[in-house]
Amino acid sequence: MVIGRYNYLIDEYYRAWFYHHPEKAVDLGVPGYADRLAPYGDDDSAALVRLHEKLLAAIDEMDQTALDEDQRIDVELMQGQALIERKQLLEQDWRECDPSRYLPVNAIYQLTVREVKDPRAAFTARLAAIPEYLRGARTHLLIAPERIPALWLSGAVEEAEFGARYFRELTHHPRLQNYNLDKLLEQAALALEEFAHFLAKELAPAAQGDVACGRGLFETLLRYRHGLDISADQLHAFGERLYQEIQTQLRQVTRQLRGDEDVSAMNAQIRHHYAAHGNLLSQYRDKMLAARQFVKTRELVSLPEAESLTVIETPQFMRHRIPFAAYWDPMPTDPKQQGIYYVTLPRDGQSAGEHNLLELQHTCVHEAWPGHHLQFVTANRNPTTRSVPRLINTSATLYEGWALYCEQLMVEQGFLSAPESTFVLLKDRLWRALRIVLDVELHTRHLSLTDAAKKMESVLGFSHEQAMSELYWYSQSPTVPMGYATGWALINQARQQLLAPNQTLDLQGFHDRLLACGSIALPTVLRRQFGESLWQSVRQHTFAVPNT
Repeated sequence: MVIGRYNYLIDEYYRAWFYHHPEKAVDLGVPGYADRLAPYGDDDSAALVRLHEKLLAAIDEMDQTALDEDQRIDVELMQGQALIERKQLLEQDWRECDPSRYLPVNAIYQLTVREVKDPRAAFTARLAAIPEYLRGARTHLLIAPERIPALWLSGAVEEAEFGARYFRELTHHPRLQNYNLDKLLEQAALALEEFAHFLAKELAPAAQGDVACGRGLFETLLRYRHGLDISADQLHAFGERLYQEIQTQLRQVTRQLRGDEDVSAMNAQIRHHYAAHGNLLSQYRDKMLAARQFVKTRELVSLPEAESLTVIETPQFMRHRIPFAAYWDPMPTDPKQQGIYYVTLPRDGQSAGEHNLLELQHTCVHEAWPGHHLQFVTANRNPTTRSVPRLINTSATLYEGWALYCEQLMVEQGFLSAPESTFVLLKDRLWRALRIVLDVELHTRHLSLTDAAKKMESVLGFSHEQAMSELYWYSQSPTVPMGYATGWALINQARQQLLAPNQTLDLQGFHDRLLACGSIALPTVLRRQFGESLWQSVRQHTFAVPNT
């Protein structure tokens, strides 16, 4: 009876939820939504709020004693999802302040890389809807244009302009060759250009909104998305401590390498000595495959049986969201488990330095092996971890914490073995520690984007363009930036305790158990796999806060 109710609740909730999030349905391989764009009308927004409230009431009434531990975790994830999204809808209506959410470029792009039933019908329906969809968006954005952050508006303009170009290029895409969509593609491209002009000419003069989500939502995300029962201030204190520790370590390593503590000079020296020449994408592919073979030979973690990873240049319309590189995980229903590894090729000499052969190798460890690709494919292959609640409610503490930990692991194991590898490791870790501080300050302490960019340029040596690209996604994804270094620290503390001399767990066993729950909040994984007492000890040692 209870199990039947549990299954019914999941099915009914997500059937309705995917109506409002059709792109997510396509990403997960859920049929029936590929011909839709996400609705944004007042009635749709109100219906989504009611859906969340109905779910929360049903969970309150459910007797969960008959559920097993994994089913209870899934219920907890759904409850957190409903609480977060309901709060966002009621307190921070994105429709009036985030023009990028209306852009349908990804809705078309995903149909070129995801398998859907009747792709011709899906392309046709989505393309045909775009002109009216973007015209309707103007009504909401004109309500209070002063609430729109200038950075979000400029990012939306860039994405719309490059998106129009991308739509026109699709006339030559092999997947669309026989669909006779040239007219619809041109109409959609024109609609994007008109929308970009509307944003730039009619809204830009007034756009001066704040990017901050606020302390209330930030701490709600910490609790329900990432399983962290700490305050924003406690997280900030941890981030500052970690930043200072890593900065000290980085200066020490710099002194060992060059006799002084000039981190900027050391960074320039590496970029010059390891400068990449020739086909960058081929070099990324070679380093990625070398990392895979190393992980397999050393038996560091169990490898999924079937998978593949394609390295491609970041599409132009996505560049402002992906300053360096990124990973797109495969659909859980994909038998080949083919991921996509995006590389944003440099436009100038300064950004070209980020793609030097040494840092390129570190990036392949993070994005591919044993980082994101291995972790996400492992989650997709496990029936428990590919439940809909787990696929939707992912946490950066796990997937980004794991990827950052993998960089350390591959230095320890000797794959990243250049004399300067520890310097690169610490420099990148410092970057992720700074993200914790900036994440909290941007969203809860009124830090301006200008001051945040200056800090990144000063500490990390970023160009202004690189800093603003980073801040674009920091500002739109509160609590994701903090997940990298926070997750890394939690994994390290757990490993230290679980692999102590008096313990029987080995390194591969630790890694396999860590990845056996999916991409959900790391504290939830540690509780599930290693027990409440382990989590409480890890929490206390990491954040220097009393046990709960």
